[in-house]
Amino acid sequence: MPTITINLNDLNSLLGKRLSLEEFREVVFPLKCGQIEGVIGSDITLEVSHDRPDLFSAEGIARELKGILGIETGLPRYRLGESGFKVFVDRSIAPIRPFISCAVVRGVRLSEEAIVQAMQLQEKLHLAHGRRRRKVSIGIHDVREIAKEIHYSAKRPEEIRFVPLGEDREMNGREILELTPKGREYGHIIRDFPAYPLLYDADGKVLSMPPIINGVITRVTERTEDVFVDVTGTDGEAVESVAKIVATSLRERGGELEAVEIIGPSGALIAPDLRPLELNLEVGMASRILGIELSAESISEALRRMRYDAAPMGDRVEALAPPYRVDILHPVDLVEDVAIGIGYGNLEPEPPSIPTRGKELPISAFSRKVRDLMIGFGFQEIVSYIMTSRAMLFDKMGLERGEVVEIGNPLTIDYSVLRNWLLPSLLNFLSHNRHVAYPQRVFECGDVVSIDMGEPTRTRATRKLAAVICDFRASYEDAQSVAYSLLKNLGFGQPGARRAEHPSFIKGRAAEILVAGEPLGILGEIHPGVLNNFGLEYPASAFELDVSRMMELKRLK
Repeated sequence: MPTITINLNDLNSLLGKRLSLEEFREVVFPLKCGQIEGVIGSDITLEVSHDRPDLFSAEGIARELKGILGIETGLPRYRLGESGFKVFVDRSIAPIRPFISCAVVRGVRLSEEAIVQAMQLQEKLHLAHGRRRRKVSIGIHDVREIAKEIHYSAKRPEEIRFVPLGEDREMNGREILELTPKGREYGHIIRDFPAYPLLYDADGKVLSMPPIINGVITRVTERTEDVFVDVTGTDGEAVESVAKIVATSLRERGGELEAVEIIGPSGALIAPDLRPLELNLEVGMASRILGIELSAESISEALRRMRYDAAPMGDRVEALAPPYRVDILHPVDLVEDVAIGIGYGNLEPEPPSIPTRGKELPISAFSRKVRDLMIGFGFQEIVSYIMTSRAMLFDKMGLERGEVVEIGNPLTIDYSVLRNWLLPSLLNFLSHNRHVAYPQRVFECGDVVSIDMGEPTRTRATRKLAAVICDFRASYEDAQSVAYSLLKNLGFGQPGARRAEHPSFIKGRAAEILVAGEPLGILGEIHPGVLNNFGLEYPASAFELDVSRMMELKRLK
């Protein structure tokens, strides 16, 4: 889960109430940010659930605690004034990064800690909801330096010229990607496009080159009182959600919100959209899920403590959720908030009415040992979707298409079958991370599904382990040494190898891995044709093992 750091003194100033560290621990515990990782002076580091992005800053936590503590209950009211700002979206941006939402916050009080929290909120949203800026990126600017007519379009790299934030000279678009730290880190997102996104005003002053970096001219400081927020991305719903969170969080610093008119090829709209979400919650549903008798009045009171507007209507409650609560998808989400509003300590625990106790499955315990060993060998674990495509499993791997478990009515061809081995997923992961430093050593321990007509479901799920080493000098021996070390540490003694021919591997550089004469998997050097299919420029060696069979052999020993 994401971890954030807040300052207790700053939080208290936002609350208008002084909490000690112990009092803070007690009141924050029921929220989805209750796991405190460390305390240094007044700085508190705590975990926040990824599904509550509105709590990624001190402002969001203070807003929530005001309701829990009874300082300020019910729905926060946001009045959108008129800013006079207009953003003109050019058609040229459509194939690159088509969506944008904006807001103006005037009269905001930006102390040093407030700026720290704003930057932290940006980065955590980039990671948790922005897919490391690929899906969503955020910019915050000083309004004093911006003309009210702003343009969002795509420009050729050589046409772009401005001084990036943190630099002392003017650069063009390509120089920004190559020479600035943010450009090197995120440049891969736009590098392959012939033109780059640019946000600039009618005077030609550059606000930012999304999703890479802002211009130095609009830098926010402690003297800034009015800010302009821009959120751009490839997913319109995500862009609007993040804009709501950032704008309403900044408003907690005393500012007033103003709207921005977004004018695009298909029409105009007003941003941000701060209308509350309307929901109904059945009293019976909440009582059944929580296991206690509730009334519409008690549910309404609990929801108001969680910053909803709620009114009892017979056997149901009509609720309005705050616009920043982008995690609310279903009435069951309201039930969870009712439990928090009532207080978990006020719910009577009941033992489940079953005669057995749950315990970890043997395959899960064995897989954990495998994962721990692979991490100890210096590999990074990934978790990928079990759904994939025939092109990924066969075509890109140089294999003839075979039988796999197929989805009846897939939404997209990219997720139309269930994977029958793991190596394609790892190579696909590496293809999206070519910008990361080498060597890259990744593994996955997960389930694959094959057709088995002898099973009741006519399918069989098997746990497997796959690992890939990608480097300019990756070899068969590198993969073999890791596979052998893993098996020895799991107590299988000295493994063996038997030459094998496999189209995904270089001829003469592949082998079956044997334990007690039984094949458990395959290892070798990935074929150059396969590497080319995934856009990988460096050699790769890999292995894949049957973890389910490994566990069975351990039992037979």
